[in-house]
Amino acid sequence: MILIGVYAAKRVSSASDLYVGGLNFGGVATALSFFTTYFSSVIFVGATAIGWKYGLLVLWKDVFVVFVGTLAAFIFIGPRLLAFSRRFGFSSIVEFIEVRYKSSLAGVIAALTTFVGLYIYTISALIGMARALEAMGLDYTMSLLISSVTTLLYIALGGYLAQVWTQSIQAVFMLAMAIAIAVTSLASVGGIGNLQQRLSSIDPLLASWPYRDLLPMFSFYLSLGFMGIGNPALVMKFITARDRISLKLATVVATATVATLTLSLDIASATTRAIISSDSVKPDHAFIYLTKTLMPKGFDTLMIIAILSASMSTISALINTLTHTLRDVVKKLGNNLIGNTKRDAMFFRITTATLAATATILALKPPEMLITLFGVTTAILSSTLVGPIIYGLYWRKATAEGAIASMVTSFAIAIAVSAYGHFSFPWTYYAFVPALAASLMVMPITNLVSKPARKQNC
Repeated sequence: MILIGVYAAKRVSSASDLYVGGLNFGGVATALSFFTTYFSSVIFVGATAIGWKYGLLVLWKDVFVVFVGTLAAFIFIGPRLLAFSRRFGFSSIVEFIEVRYKSSLAGVIAALTTFVGLYIYTISALIGMARALEAMGLDYTMSLLISSVTTLLYIALGGYLAQVWTQSIQAVFMLAMAIAIAVTSLASVGGIGNLQQRLSSIDPLLASWPYRDLLPMFSFYLSLGFMGIGNPALVMKFITARDRISLKLATVVATATVATLTLSLDIASATTRAIISSDSVKPDHAFIYLTKTLMPKGFDTLMIIAILSASMSTISALINTLTHTLRDVVKKLGNNLIGNTKRDAMFFRITTATLAATATILALKPPEMLITLFGVTTAILSSTLVGPIIYGLYWRKATAEGAIASMVTSFAIAIAVSAYGHFSFPWTYYAFVPALAASLMVMPITNLVSKPARKQNC
């Protein structure tokens, strides 16, 4: 990965190469970058812990992630956002909000919400990576430091180019491991029918309707689906695609890879409760114990590679988007830190290093269950920008006042509901539903008393 970063650094000739790879990626690269950004170590650790705790309920996640977060996002958001970006010259979601609504304030608010959501996401991805490696027998702190430093090096060197190139390689390891574990684990319990019977014998709520904690889990799954529409690190992939033809190919490849990975890991994680039913096992470690129990000797090394691939691919995208967001803010202030390509590159690398270092420090003391922290970030990223993005692309009368009110209200609700529940389960999951409702409803209500943005922006 570091060698790819070194090679990519030689190809960087402008700020555009560093931040968005020159806006020239083909369909396959776009799809694999989207796929690997969507799934971090959380999918190997936090999300699979749900399979151990809730059984077959975990399979419902695929409906939202595949059909809402991937297929619908590529069909309804991707092409229009790509066309807008080429017409008006923006290269990030923050710039889209500012340009579309002709409001610097809207851009600043979008930047702030983006930063908070992605920064928490980065911390959760780092925790998931280190915790998974800890379960494999490695020291938590050392795993965290080595992995974060490696990711920092290739991103700081090669920027967005290095990010996409490494993600393409990492996608292969993630898919291969997910399929291998799913086939082996399902065979070990004798198929889906036997799995359902074994889970039902442990607890009927693990295998049939109504599942335990149904409402908060469905809220969480819906939020995962809307990540494909509201998460700037994911939506950025539409902007950096070469053209609409590339996006069509990316739609097919991304949907297929996302469906394969999430279904494979969900099946495998559901078998963990049937095979490892001891309550002494930590939910975040159950999936790792499953692979140790079922897979042949030496498989641990491949599992480490898969976990690192999932982690690094997402962390690199998050840090790159965070750096890009801060750059947008600095540009608004007229700061001379980014006046030319050399200064821009220096700003990119210093900011990247600072973000990675501070996130790593905060990840040294993780919460007991990773998915709780991840719930906060999904509540923010799956709601706050959804309304302004959708209305900005499809509604000519959308106003800056509506976008600002929508973002502020949605973000405040996401934080307030989570805080009311002390940032713990199930309140971090409940927070998403009212936050999304506010994101979609506040805009039209506000527009009733405000003027529409200038027509040519639409």
